[in-house]
Amino acid sequence: MAASIHLIEQAGPARDHLCSLLEAQSVEVSVASPNDSPVLPQCDAAVFLADEDPFAPGGLPEHGVVAGWAEAAAMADARFIFCSSVLLYADGGETELMANDPELGWAPELRNLQEAELDVFGSRAEVVLLRLGIVIGPGGSHARSLSDAVRAGRLALPAEGQRFVPVLDRETLAIALSALAPSDLHGGWDLVADDAPLAELLAFASGVLSVPGPAVVPLSEAIAAAGPEDASRWLVSRRVTGHDLRETGAVGARDWKSTVEEALR
Repeated sequence: MAASIHLIEQAGPARDHLCSLLEAQSVEVSVASPNDSPVLPQCDAAVFLADEDPFAPGGLPEHGVVAGWAEAAAMADARFIFCSSVLLYADGGETELMANDPELGWAPELRNLQEAELDVFGSRAEVVLLRLGIVIGPGGSHARSLSDAVRAGRLALPAEGQRFVPVLDRETLAIALSALAPSDLHGGWDLVADDAPLAELLAFASGVLSVPGPAVVPLSEAIAAAGPEDASRWLVSRRVTGHDLRETGAVGARDWKSTVEEALR
């Protein structure tokens, strides 16, 4: 029997693409927007994903919205899959950070996500929390951010130490959701397809876009050039492989170069 998902996400091309990828996995999909009335049809799971990019306009859930959808899932006897973001993680450098015991607080503007995570774990719903890698998909705002910043030369390479960018493609997200909807997995997990070394990511993106490669500058200069959102998005090291959904066999790894090339071309 096909799994069924009620996808709660802002309307737009990214949601349409994710729906088509879910349907390709034989998932029955219905949709709502985050601020709609929290009422569920009969389904295996409600998936709350305000936006792939929490820095996008409307990318953060308003206070109490996620808790309302979690309560609706509990009342409908459906699983509640809450998609958060690895962008909550503080700078771990080379350290692998655990999804169930993270260092939080790097980006205070994303505090609503942190509060929503606490809300869902305090709810009556059967909860799976997914901290998504940076979703780089065609038409997505993360891909536009990378393309715009690389073309404008705003992303310099910090001279101090290696950094890693956790990348997720939309197809891996769809595969994960289709596997989780009817499963009994619960708790907090990272969902990352690959960890891209920042130096290689910026050089590769520059090549795809046929622009000069990044300069190497002190970290403070790189952050100032990028601006607060893009610095938090691209320049903070998050090698989040400590508690990864790949460990369960639900999804496999995907090379980050394929993801970036498809999104930027």
